Amino acid sequence: MSTKAEGFYRRYRYPDWLESHSRVVGAIAEALVAARRRGAPEIDAEAVILAAYLHDIGRSPLLAGDPRDHNILSGLVLAAEGLDACVEPARRHAVYTVLDPVLAPRTAAEKLVYVADRRGGQTVEPLAERARETARRNPKYAAEIVRAIPPARAVEREVFADVSFGPDELSEKLR
Repeated sequence: MSTKAEGFYRRYRYPDWLESHSRVVGAIAEALVAARRRGAPEIDAEAVILAAYLHDIGRSPLLAGDPRDHNILSGLVLAAEGLDACVEPARRHAVYTVLDPVLAPRTAAEKLVYVADRRGGQTVEPLAERARETARRNPKYAAEIVRAIPPARAVEREVFADVSFGPDELSEKLR
């Protein structure tokens, strides 16, 4: 766990559920980064892991009332904090971004954070199950989230092609 992320959790007053979720997503990113195969596209491992731990900083209670989507706010906060390498992975992590050519994850780093969030709720979850739960909690985006499942699976396949274990083994890699 990044001590740098811990400081942000305190400073941005993360509620318990958000800190727990962020820790799971960060741990998934750490496992994926550690298992990347030789020849996989180059990434800044430290920045990717930190971006995964901080991807939802835009959900901070300090930003309550801002009408922008949390992923956009996350990118803005991380840019303001000088964490430039974390901005785009955070901005592009929301499940429905795969449907938007402007916000879809493009790089290996962005895709890795996207997949870590697709698989990390309060625990490691199957992608479709997590998407359906997210849709239930966010009815405003429910139709988009359901439409995002097939392209999200494609991104997941791409990320796991660069990793030495499969999606079904993810839970055991975090123990």
